[in-house]
Amino acid sequence: MAGLVATPLFAASEGVQEIALASVTGQVEMPAKVPEEIDTEGLDLSEALVMLEGKYERPRIPYPENWKEMAPKERIAWRDEFMKTKEYEEYVEKAEAARAARPVFTTSLKEDGSFVFEGIKPSWYQLSIMIGREGMEGKPTPRTARAWALHQFIIEEGESQFDVGTKTLKLQNVVLPGDEAPEWVGTDYEGNEVKLSDYEGKYVLFDFWATWCGPCIGEIPNLKEVYKEFGGDRFTVVGLSIDNKIELPIKFEQKNPSPYEHVFLGKGARGANAQRAYGVSGIPSIWLIGPDGDVIARDLRGKGIKEAVRAALAEEKS
Repeated sequence: MAGLVATPLFAASEGVQEIALASVTGQVEMPAKVPEEIDTEGLDLSEALVMLEGKYERPRIPYPENWKEMAPKERIAWRDEFMKTKEYEEYVEKAEAARAARPVFTTSLKEDGSFVFEGIKPSWYQLSIMIGREGMEGKPTPRTARAWALHQFIIEEGESQFDVGTKTLKLQNVVLPGDEAPEWVGTDYEGNEVKLSDYEGKYVLFDFWATWCGPCIGEIPNLKEVYKEFGGDRFTVVGLSIDNKIELPIKFEQKNPSPYEHVFLGKGARGANAQRAYGVSGIPSIWLIGPDGDVIARDLRGKGIKEAVRAALAEEKS
């Protein structure tokens, strides 16, 4: 099925030259090898959504004049305060409005995995190919798609055909609220084995993070706050480090103590298997698991962390 046809920026008339429109073509394929931990049952290229998104201008964040001179901790503190302001809410609204107004074209794959968009004007574009999971609400994203690929390119003026080539999909598991949470196994900072199943009967908020990840560090105050308010016999927080060496999070914890529990997964097979099991493609990745071992919420950030925990605990009492 062909994509939507773009309308020329200017109508052809005397003294005005019509802009030449291009055809965008490409091919999509599954990877030749797939890790055993990845669930491929039911994956079908015919279910792929192929989308072209055009360029749009995001509003500028009003950074302070001394931003470049600020230390990393000062920048994190500034961001935390900024995200609590009315100005931040207005920034988010403007950013969402700008994104919603961008040009978007969609198409489907042909039986041979090829696709084509017709009538595309010269500009910058991002191509995204996504296969979502059955039962998932809304369009899939790279974090929530079972299979995905992204590609950015520019169509120059005068180009009538643009081939993006063959795109191999990246596959991942998609764990959604209501699913059984996959097991993970790590060690605490004393070297003792710790498993998710050890917390059976508790609400567990855990966070895939690393000491080199700025946004991860930015979420630590939120994790401390939610543990301080709700931590106890029925609820706990666990940090899951995927650093290269256990000494890195240990050293970080010594300088920046936190009241909740810490587990080291590492970058090896153990950490990689845990991330693949949950479909973690970026960190921080914060999850809330119920006493029955099922996922309650995923991809929690900022104020949403405490809101999700409060709602889950309140529902248990009702």
